[in-house]
Amino acid sequence: MLVSAPVVLAGAIHSASGTGGSGGPAVQMAEDPEERSSLLGAAPPAAGENLPGTVAADCPPPPRAPPRPRTPPPRTTAESAGPEQQCSAGTRNTFTARWQRWLVRGFVALVGVLVVRPFTYLTYLATPRKRLPPIDNPILTMQAQDIARAVRTRKLRAEDVVTAFVDRINAVNPVVNAVVDQRFTDALRDAKDIDARLDAGDESLKDLPLLGVPITVKESIAVKGMSFRGGMPCREGEERCADADAETVARLRAAGAVPLCVTNTPEACLWWESFNDYTGSTRNPYDSRLTAGGSSGGEGALLGSAASVLGVGSDVAGSCRLPAYFCCVAGHKPTPGVVPWLGHAPECDDPKWPDFFTQAPMARYVADLPLALKVLAGDKAAELRLDEKVDLKSVRVLYIESEPPTSVSDAVTGEVRACMTRAVQHLRAQGLDVQPLKLAGLEDAFFSGALLMLQLRRVRTVHFDPQRPDSLHLAWSELFRFLTCRSKCTLHSVVAGVLFYLARFTPQSVLRKADAHRTLLLARLQAALGQDAVLLYPSMPAPAHRIGLFWRRLLNTSYFMIFNLLGMPVTQVPFGLGTTSGLPVGLQVAANRYQDRLSLSVARELETAFGGWVPPHCKA
Repeated sequence: MLVSAPVVLAGAIHSASGTGGSGGPAVQMAEDPEERSSLLGAAPPAAGENLPGTVAADCPPPPRAPPRPRTPPPRTTAESAGPEQQCSAGTRNTFTARWQRWLVRGFVALVGVLVVRPFTYLTYLATPRKRLPPIDNPILTMQAQDIARAVRTRKLRAEDVVTAFVDRINAVNPVVNAVVDQRFTDALRDAKDIDARLDAGDESLKDLPLLGVPITVKESIAVKGMSFRGGMPCREGEERCADADAETVARLRAAGAVPLCVTNTPEACLWWESFNDYTGSTRNPYDSRLTAGGSSGGEGALLGSAASVLGVGSDVAGSCRLPAYFCCVAGHKPTPGVVPWLGHAPECDDPKWPDFFTQAPMARYVADLPLALKVLAGDKAAELRLDEKVDLKSVRVLYIESEPPTSVSDAVTGEVRACMTRAVQHLRAQGLDVQPLKLAGLEDAFFSGALLMLQLRRVRTVHFDPQRPDSLHLAWSELFRFLTCRSKCTLHSVVAGVLFYLARFTPQSVLRKADAHRTLLLARLQAALGQDAVLLYPSMPAPAHRIGLFWRRLLNTSYFMIFNLLGMPVTQVPFGLGTTSGLPVGLQVAANRYQDRLSLSVARELETAFGGWVPPHCKA
């Protein structure tokens, strides 16, 4: 969740200059009127008529209406936004000026050229590439739901399943470095107990949806008896083992799952590469010289290595979807508030925390995500209607190929663009209505997301002082210790503390503009999606990169952050390996709130069409 210093710089520049805003229509479709109308499920508009949910470039005046109050109440949702409001909104799509965005982008690029790229390249050359051992047990490639069915019908014994995955973890962990703490002995005992109860004819187990399925859990999520520090250093005399399961883990256990281990995360989950000073860097199973992503990187690495089939991560700025993308597996950020967020380190009691953060299921196969989400959501699963069958041909599909060239992020590469092209062509061939979407305001997605997330209070990182919970004074002392080589913290964690502190001085006028931008962007996208559409969106501009290179590419996190900013469910779907790099590629499929089943259904169709997870290259 760490955001670069240029964010604070941009806020200060914006406040001083008083500039920002660019004209243009809020939502645009293809130029052809029939294409625009089919995108919104309406007949082609008559001449001089505005299309619902869109804004004409010239913003014609709305039809005559009764007089309105002098100070009308603000209307911020898609349902209340009429044509007049949409037109007036279309004249102010961003709250930063183009030169400000280029300044930030140029600063990060300069640091990348002078420092990050040379350092990471030399490290890359000095690091030998290691390959994973071959997959030698067919159990390892089964879907989670198939494993549960086989255990339930006695075609497989739970002990054999757990043993297979324990052996695989022991074989691959020297390569990917994903495991922080393990409970293999206890897991085998749990599996034997399942077998014994089934042999005795215990009918109470027959309805457990994840019976005998091994799972892995991000180390920042509490598993009783396991390490639970979120990659953070422990204070002197402090024990950081969980004394109880997080609610999510308890629900998975109650459904029959067997936790095996907890996996690596960056310090305080504050980075997009899984590195801390205690476990080190988690490496990509497809090339051990590359990053597995973060902050749920340990989960991504084990799932991609065929050492796990189902996992629990978390997502606050792409933390579950980025490792899934880099490691050729699937992840789903649910609708906010559906999955419990307590039992996570770091914790936060800011009331806005659940708007951005959620615990999230990860799986090697998209097909297992609905089942995992149903278990994790508990009583709230009914709100998602996951058991309803989705008629794919009734789902409208919108797509955005890349973020605008005037944004701070990079444009997508050919491999990623090819994924989008293939997805669009396939879905059209299946009879779905597929149309491009031009969404005004994407230029500022990074800034509004970063500024608003940095306003979160009482995040219990290493800079949190229980005696002064609303103060971040420890950030400066930790920075001094780091500069004098006495800190136990990592660079990204130290920088994050300073940024959280500095963000408190962001002018309220800038924060109001950022929040207004978020509200307007949400209203526009909700209007375009309705209750029957999904949005295909790039995951990142390029596949996985060298460890440490995220200091150069951190602005690209806007591709993930936008859906945390807007509070929308989104599924990361793997498309196998790219033809040029030979590394995992994929796309995100987003939907409106509580329409998780739509994104999951379309993601499963794409996984089936393009292969999904592909085993990494292994030793001969």
